Amino acid sequence: MMKMHLPLFTISVLSLSLVFLGCDDSHEPAQKTESSSDGTSVPALNPSKALSVSISDDQLHSFISKDTLEQITQNLFDYFESTNEADWDQLMHFFPLHKNSDTAFVNSSKRALDYWTERGVQNRTEMAQVVYASPSFLDGDQEVVLINMNLRHYVEFLPHYDGPSPSGMKGMVESNYGKGNATYKENEVLEGDSLAFRYWEITGLNRIWALSHVDSAHWCFLPPNFNESGSAYMMSSDAMVGGLRHRRENDPTAQK
Repeated sequence: MMKMHLPLFTISVLSLSLVFLGCDDSHEPAQKTESSSDGTSVPALNPSKALSVSISDDQLHSFISKDTLEQITQNLFDYFESTNEADWDQLMHFFPLHKNSDTAFVNSSKRALDYWTERGVQNRTEMAQVVYASPSFLDGDQEVVLINMNLRHYVEFLPHYDGPSPSGMKGMVESNYGKGNATYKENEVLEGDSLAFRYWEITGLNRIWALSHVDSAHWCFLPPNFNESGSAYMMSSDAMVGGLRHRRENDPTAQK
């Protein structure tokens, strides 16, 4: 069960850390910025984990209220920040636990994340700018909004990483972040290291599903391909098809 659902929860920001569970059956697994609605960034501390999440001024096509979009954007900032800082307890707050609140699931998720982080895999989001938000679709006990954004994200492999070769992961990365959005890079081998710092740089448009229980203003997130490999129960097909159809008809970037 863990191999089936864990990767789908974290594909947007931690997918590769967890997808590796299927590759190795011997294991269990200069500023930070606040989100803003005008495209500007508010400086804060911790320059090593710079993050900007904003709403586009000139490209935005939104079909929800300004307040709702700003709340989603703030929660999206917190979601990415949790990943950047490897704060798995906080990250789990952005999984739709109203659909799966099993304690064993939560604990196994955090163990898997810890395992791959210690092994040398880290995911880091640098920038996300929302350019489209669908209407809110009522889906049983939750509301669903499809978000499209310009994303700059890195899947990084530290020199001590000893798992499957990162250079051969193009298909996996593109299935998570969009075809043509990922570029593989290697830095020079530093003195004292046997391997280079390797990473995938993702730059381009990326979708994400935002979900909120009807009795809550807190938004959680699922990757665009969440319904693959057994997690379709997270959202009805009507809500998913409705969001995708609306984006196709109303988001100018849909064909890019």
